[in-house]
Amino acid sequence: MDLDPARSAARPDPASRAVVLGASIAGLLAARVLSERFDDVVLLERDALPDGPLPRKGTPHAVHPHGLLARGLQVLEQLFPGFTLEMQARGGLSGDMTADVAFEAGRRRFAPCRAGLQALVVSRLAIESAIRARVLARPNVRALTGVAVLAPSHRAGRVDGARWRDPDGTERTLPAALVVDCTGRGSQAPKWLADWGYAGLHEERVEIGIAYASAYFRRTGTLARGPGLEKVGVFGAVTNAQPRPGVLLAQEPDAQGTPRWVVAVGGFRDDQPDATLEGLRAHARSIGSPELDRVAHEGELLGEVMRYRMPHSQRRRYEWMRRLPRGFVVTGDAITSFNPIYGQGMTVSACEALALQRELARTGRDVDPRRFFRAAARVVDIPWQVAVGGDLSIDAVPGRRPLPVRAVNAYIARLYRVAPDDPVVSLAFQRVVHLLDAPAALFAPKVMVRAFVPRRWVAPDRRATAATSTPASG
Repeated sequence: MDLDPARSAARPDPASRAVVLGASIAGLLAARVLSERFDDVVLLERDALPDGPLPRKGTPHAVHPHGLLARGLQVLEQLFPGFTLEMQARGGLSGDMTADVAFEAGRRRFAPCRAGLQALVVSRLAIESAIRARVLARPNVRALTGVAVLAPSHRAGRVDGARWRDPDGTERTLPAALVVDCTGRGSQAPKWLADWGYAGLHEERVEIGIAYASAYFRRTGTLARGPGLEKVGVFGAVTNAQPRPGVLLAQEPDAQGTPRWVVAVGGFRDDQPDATLEGLRAHARSIGSPELDRVAHEGELLGEVMRYRMPHSQRRRYEWMRRLPRGFVVTGDAITSFNPIYGQGMTVSACEALALQRELARTGRDVDPRRFFRAAARVVDIPWQVAVGGDLSIDAVPGRRPLPVRAVNAYIARLYRVAPDDPVVSLAFQRVVHLLDAPAALFAPKVMVRAFVPRRWVAPDRRATAATSTPASG
């Protein structure tokens, strides 16, 4: 959309305008909640925004498999009623999060159980496309694409506008009451804050050195869902005994109407898979998941094998800063980017959008950045603890492992051994993975006793009985 002065003159005054830097999922979700309070919400984006579920340069990882955790689906349904039905209409599959999706660790599958919570498997491109269409359909939201975002306008302790450079080199400024940075891992917010005189931003990093190879396969014929391929997804957690992550997910049909599976396998540092079908198959065979191995070896490849690298996870501690400007906040990967094997990114962005929504409900339009960043930190704390703890359980990942980290990882390893035979432990663990419960839930008495007492001495819990999967809907 054009933002020339003549058109902007008809728009509301700057006091009722918010600008979002970046039209990724985090940016779109921020725009969605901002549209409830501001009369004019503008998205600034470098890429052209496709009309459908198509890749773009700014999100090269979007073509790889993405997990939408149970908590993330709950938030998307809250912000976009009917979202799950829309994804099912596009060919996405849904089912029970623990009965229809398998979870494995150390080449052993967790006991099946029925959580009563919905899972949805669909591509990141389809999710982003649906969110984008709904957000841009809102009458007070508009997008400006093909621009290079510059440092926002800052004066007297406040950010009062967004700045960008047009393709022809012209620099422009748009006054606004709030600017939200959703530009991802490469966000320049730390530099902007330093240039404006706000010091003290602390950044945590874990050097994971992970790479993964992904490929799509035809989900038809003998590889259609059925005997031996009942699950809509299989997720393999890493352990020292089996440090290669792997995932298999059903996906909606492609543009030609072909149902698909997507397979991804990964490795840390010197154990990274080659971006070839042979490399992907070798890693899949070693992981030991029968469905993943079968699809990789028997499936008809659609397209090419793709590779993605991520050198480190990072968390920027904006909530620890003593001074922050008004009128400026950061969300999504610009705050925290995780090891992608945990599938947390979209869900965390959705929960941060809810935190922004609550702050706007409290203040109207004048967001208190310190209060917002503290709320965002509470969103990030649990997934960061899960991801970092998981990464530091792998010997190939460098980093300090103080006694509390070693003790927790030893306990998690014990749960991994118990969960394949105990649906109560299986359910408790997977509720934490899906960001429905805090890790403290794993230390509840009913879980701890199962971790350390032989199962024959533990009374059964009828609320988490083993379940035979019912057909997932699609």
